[in-house]
Amino acid sequence: MSTRLIPFMLTVLLGSQASAQSLPLAAARESTQVVFVCEHGSVKSLVASLYFNQRARERGLPYRAVARGVAPESTVPLSVRRGLQADGFQLSDFAPQAFEASEADRAALVVSFDQDIARMVHGKTRHLKWDDLPEVVADYPHGRDAIVRKVDALIDELSRKPSP
Repeated sequence: MSTRLIPFMLTVLLGSQASAQSLPLAAARESTQVVFVCEHGSVKSLVASLYFNQRARERGLPYRAVARGVAPESTVPLSVRRGLQADGFQLSDFAPQAFEASEADRAALVVSFDQDIARMVHGKTRHLKWDDLPEVVADYPHGRDAIVRKVDALIDELSRKPSP
């Protein structure tokens, strides 16, 4: 093998190894997923994710949200289902899902509602706590409006930042 090829091959080898090692970090920084987490994954996180996706689409932002729960219920409460349907959202394909710690690895942001998930997120991504918001099941319009105000502020913040 030519002595001129050895330095070139080492550069290629070391360069590709460095690139491969930086891929997970780059992927995490470029994530466009926002995870909303509430107790059952079918009320506050659902309302937030639906409105977030609507607002992000309207503003041309690349972010997309999902709803998760720490103790998912099998269905969406009737008052929430009716409220969201009256607001124009379709829920036919929605099924509450559990929040997994691994989702924080892939998320640009995790937002929790009255849930202590700090250990699950543990510095993997940005974590916001939206605690003590009004009940949604008992008073859908009041609860929804409080969540939408937070979502709108978050969308404004994300629209000022460079896209991932």
